[in-house]
Amino acid sequence: MHIEKLIIKNFKKFRDAEFKFNSDTNIIVGDNDSGKSTLLEAIEICLNCTFHGRPLTGELTAEFFNNEVVNEFLILDDVEKTSNRLPQILIEAYLSDAPAELRGTVNSAEKNTTGIFVSIKPNPDLEPAYAQLLANGKVKSLPIEFYSVEWYDFAWSKLNKFVKPVKSIFVEPDRIHPTLGKNKYINNILNESLDNAARSTLNFAYRQIKTQFDNDDDVIAINNDLDSEHQITSKNLQITTDVKSNATWENNLHLAVDEVPFAHIGKGEQSQIQIKLSLHNNADGVDVVLIEEPENHLSHINLVKLIDYVERFHGDKQIFVTTHNSYVLNKLSLGKLCLIGNGYTRLIDLDQHTIRKIKRLPGYDTLRIVLAQKAILVEGPSDELIIKKMFKDVHDKLPEEMGIEVIVVSGLGFKNYLNIAKIIGTRTLVIRDNDGDYQSNIENWFQEYENDDHLSISAPTDTQLNSLEPALIQTNGATEANLDSYATIALSVQKKAEYDQCIGLEAKKDFLRNLFKDDGGKKVDSAIRIFDSAVNSITYPDYIREALNLAE
Repeated sequence: MHIEKLIIKNFKKFRDAEFKFNSDTNIIVGDNDSGKSTLLEAIEICLNCTFHGRPLTGELTAEFFNNEVVNEFLILDDVEKTSNRLPQILIEAYLSDAPAELRGTVNSAEKNTTGIFVSIKPNPDLEPAYAQLLANGKVKSLPIEFYSVEWYDFAWSKLNKFVKPVKSIFVEPDRIHPTLGKNKYINNILNESLDNAARSTLNFAYRQIKTQFDNDDDVIAINNDLDSEHQITSKNLQITTDVKSNATWENNLHLAVDEVPFAHIGKGEQSQIQIKLSLHNNADGVDVVLIEEPENHLSHINLVKLIDYVERFHGDKQIFVTTHNSYVLNKLSLGKLCLIGNGYTRLIDLDQHTIRKIKRLPGYDTLRIVLAQKAILVEGPSDELIIKKMFKDVHDKLPEEMGIEVIVVSGLGFKNYLNIAKIIGTRTLVIRDNDGDYQSNIENWFQEYENDDHLSISAPTDTQLNSLEPALIQTNGATEANLDSYATIALSVQKKAEYDQCIGLEAKKDFLRNLFKDDGGKKVDSAIRIFDSAVNSITYPDYIREALNLAE
C-alpha cells in the first residue's frame, strides 16, 4: 500500500496544494522554507494523527494554520466571524493497493476511491460557547481551543491509534523528543521494526526479570523492614515492580551501542541506526518511511554507506526523503525528485540515459541546477572565474548574489544539466567553446533545445576563436598597448618577461595563443589573476557578455 496523492488545505505554508508521488522513492527537494519538512509533517498527521510522534490533539496550535487564511479571517468584522467562517485544515491521503473498506466518496474530490483524511475544524459541541465569545467581541486571534480533530477513512469510518490502515515510521535524526522521554522516540522506531513474536518475547522476558526482582533476598529484607511495626498501614507495605501486562518493555528498556546508551552515542551513528531500523526486513508491515535529511551529521563515506543501504533494503516500502545533498538525490535516482518551490515539479519524464549517468557519477552537484532561479553552464573553472569577474565589474556583485548559479559541468556534460533544466523550467544559458566548428558544435548540438524559450546558448561565431583564451586575446588585442595591459594582468612575472621579448602585435598574440594552448593549469592561473585584478581591467568578449542578460 502506498500514497498516490496528498491533498493539503490550509496547513502551514500550503493553502491549497496537491502532491502526487512515486510508489517507491520520493526525494523531496526545495530551497530553505519551501515546505519540505511541512510536507512530511502533513503525511505523518494524515497517516498517524500524530505530530512528531505525539498525539495531534494535544499538539494543536494556531501556527498549524496557513497565515493568509488566518489573517483573512481576523480582519473580518465581528458579525462576520461566525463559526462557519473559521479556517479549517484538511489533509487527505489517496491510497493505492489499499483494502476495500477504505473506499468511499467522503473526500474533497467526491470520487469513489480509497484513502484516509484528517480534518481540523470547529467543534460543533462548542458552538454556543464560541457564539458567546464572539458576542463579547473577544475573538482577536484564532480560537484554537474551540477546534477538534477528526480522523476518518473515505468510507466515513472513524480511525484510532489501534486501527491504522497505513503503517508508517517518521525518522527525524535531529529530534530526540525530550517531552516523550529521552528513549521514547527511538523505542517507537524499534518497536515498529520488530515483528509480533519478537515483541511478545521481549515483553515476557522483561516481566520475568521484574518478578525476579521482587523475589530477590535483599529486596525481601528491605520490604520486611519497610513497615515492620505496621505504623504506616495495617496491611503489608512493599516495594515492588509493576508486572501488569501493559507495563511493556519499550517503556523501560534502552537501546545501547557497544554498551553505550543510544542517547549518548554520536549524532551520525544515531542517524544511521534509526534509518536502518526503519528499513529493516523485520519492520513487518511498514508501508511508508519518512526520513528527514539523512545526510545530517554524517561524513561523506558514511553517507555513501547509508544511501547504499537504503537502496538495497527499502523493499516494497514507500520512501519519502528530504535532502539538501546532491549525492542523496543522484544516488537514489534523479528521476524520483519531487521539487517544492513556487509550484510542484517531478522529474518522472527525465530520460533514462541522464538518470543512469548521474547515478553512476553521483558526486556532481545537480541540486544547484534544480534549485537555481537562473543558471549559467560553463566548461571549466576559467570560464567560471571570468564570468564572475565580469559581474563584479558591471554590477559590483557576484552572480550568486543576484540569484544566478554559475555551474562548471565538467565530466557530467552540458546536456545532462540541460535535460534537468528543460523539465524544471530554470532559465539557463550555456556558454561553451566552438572547438573550431560553430555549425556542428553549437548550432547542430543545441538544435533539440531550440523550442525551449528558457534555454539558450552563446559561443564565439569565429571558428578561429575556438575557446575562451583566444577570444580574450582577440578582444583585448585591438592595439599592442591594450594587449600589453592584458598580458600584465594575465601572466606570471616569468611569462610576462618572455612575452616582452616578442616584437609586434601579432607576435605577442601568437605567444599568448601558444602559451594557453592545451595547458589547463596555465588557463586557470591566468583566470585567477584576472579575477583578482582591479575593476574593469580587461575587456570581455561579446559571447561572454551575453551572461549579463540573465541579471535583467
